[in-house]
Amino acid sequence: MKKIVKILLWVVGIVLALLIVVSLLAGPIAKGYVNKNGEKLTGRHVQVDRIGLNLLTGSVKIAGLEVYEEDNTTVFAGFDTLSVRAYLLQLPFKTVNLRHITLAGLHANLLQDGNRFNFSSLLDHFKSDKPDEEKDTTPSEWVLKFYNIRISHAHLYYRDLRSNKALNLPDVGLQVPGFVLGGKEKTEGGLNLAFDKGGRLSANAHYDAEQGGFNASVDLTDFSLRNVEGYIQDIVALSEVNGNLTAHITAQGKTDELLKSRIGADLSLTEVDLRDENSQLAGLNALTVKVNNINLDANSYDIAEVHLDGLTATYEQYDGYTNLSRLMKKKETTEEADTTETQEQPEPDSTAKKSPMQLHVGNLLVENCTLTYVDHTLPEEFRFPVTGLTVTASDLTTSGDNNARVRASLPGGGHLAVRWNGNISDWKQHQDLFLTVKGLDLRQFTPWALAYIGQPIEEGIFGLTSRNSINASNLNGQNSIDIYKANVGQRRKDIDAKLNLPVKAALYILKDKDDKILIDMPVKGNIDNPEFNYMKVVWKTLGNLIVKVATSPVRALGNAFGMNGESLDFIAMEPNQHGLTSEQYHTLGQLATIAQSDSLIILTLERRMPEPANDTVARGYDMLNMQIMHYMEDQGVRDGQVRITTGEAPAKGEKNGYAVSSEMKIDE
Repeated sequence: MKKIVKILLWVVGIVLALLIVVSLLAGPIAKGYVNKNGEKLTGRHVQVDRIGLNLLTGSVKIAGLEVYEEDNTTVFAGFDTLSVRAYLLQLPFKTVNLRHITLAGLHANLLQDGNRFNFSSLLDHFKSDKPDEEKDTTPSEWVLKFYNIRISHAHLYYRDLRSNKALNLPDVGLQVPGFVLGGKEKTEGGLNLAFDKGGRLSANAHYDAEQGGFNASVDLTDFSLRNVEGYIQDIVALSEVNGNLTAHITAQGKTDELLKSRIGADLSLTEVDLRDENSQLAGLNALTVKVNNINLDANSYDIAEVHLDGLTATYEQYDGYTNLSRLMKKKETTEEADTTETQEQPEPDSTAKKSPMQLHVGNLLVENCTLTYVDHTLPEEFRFPVTGLTVTASDLTTSGDNNARVRASLPGGGHLAVRWNGNISDWKQHQDLFLTVKGLDLRQFTPWALAYIGQPIEEGIFGLTSRNSINASNLNGQNSIDIYKANVGQRRKDIDAKLNLPVKAALYILKDKDDKILIDMPVKGNIDNPEFNYMKVVWKTLGNLIVKVATSPVRALGNAFGMNGESLDFIAMEPNQHGLTSEQYHTLGQLATIAQSDSLIILTLERRMPEPANDTVARGYDMLNMQIMHYMEDQGVRDGQVRITTGEAPAKGEKNGYAVSSEMKIDE
């Protein structure tokens, strides 16, 4: 018995000795083989510093491995150390059990040139030559178990050689306690990485293979938008992209029902600054979004809060383009034609019905915002900033009525207020919009006034009250315009105005005794009627005002100038009169004042006197005409603003003299 034990000990000792010897020799042999045959095995030059093998513990350790590019001089990828420990006794049972995998100092340079990457040749080298029908698709009976997987201090670098955009991840870490392929054990893992231009990402996931359930979370901290600046600049021509994004995203569900997963998120975007080549395009202090749950399968979005603070944006209009259209890049066409055959895409299933979107926002707050409109196409730059813009709403939903409030400050001390109540999804059934503009200084619109009427706005305060309601597609709108002390200056001769309108005269006529212009514009109609047009009704009302101005009698003009009670529509004058009387000069002076107010006012003096009995009487008529015209000229009335015509002789009992009428010269 002792002899048998002694023999067994000798056998075990010899086996252990052989394993130790093999372990000691296998590493150097493997190193030499890899360094010599690496290019044949992978298609690339491969260099390794050391390989260690321990058959007793099932451990393999590789140090200093590097794979080169196709030029055999530039390093493509490599690592400092790779340590793997396997449980070899389970191999006969078709189980690969790796107790730990540690990879330190991984570094890789990923380069893209069109559709090819610098690792594409590696994939081609290992690609199988067998047709798809010859490949074995039988499910494997092997179980793969991986535990304690750890990647630390990895450095990954990506660059697109054509666009020269790059992404640099200087510190990537991955930790997976364990996962099993072919088994029913639970799996969990975590990923950590840092971005070279600021920000860190950490992700954790848990998976239950038996139940098919998972939950995952992603945390992005202080991620600088400069990390993806190149990708954004591929779409829009921005010179600078600044901002920081912080996000916490969670997801929970089952792998066979991904669309039914519950997704929650807390997002925060701060210190955003977007600039084009000239100036700042938009900026943002902070945007915070808190999401309770997103269910894609039910098309349901439950958002607890949206808070936007300090948005600044500028929209600029130029001849033929805007600052936004200038940002959009045109797609570049390549000379290489796509020779791939286009596959026919299956038509969507028309019977499949998607659930209507269900949106709920608990609280919406927009504050401290400034939106600026700039028009460079006018004779003078028009700049209109809306400041202090605030929007508030609670319990916004697509399934019922909502309420929202908007407030803002306008240039020159004006204020804007909007109150809205209505339905989003079925908007034709119920809408109620109440809008007020108070104290808006009309001088802000002088650049537009110069462009269209050639006259600056010297003063004027504008107010608007508008209430529009929709019930079952029937609209009822009440709009009231209130303008106080509106006045325009003289026409600018250096500007070719688009319209020739008697604005000064119109203002005089439209103003009441308190220097106010009050205009009511009711709008009613069915919005489902294709002939209904809201603005058409508004312009019809304004057009009626223009007609009123154009056809106003001279008495109305006189009343507008405070000449109430003055007899301006007829100047009594006898045929044998040798000169104008003081009363007649006074009336002509009043008419001259009206004509001077606006060069588009045309006065017609129609002579109504008996036919001249002889040449002496005819010359007397001509003398009266000359005296009238000379007086008007002395008063500064422009040529062509006063016309003298001959009318019918007065009937019996009517006075002799000149009938005065006025008209407005309006160019459409």
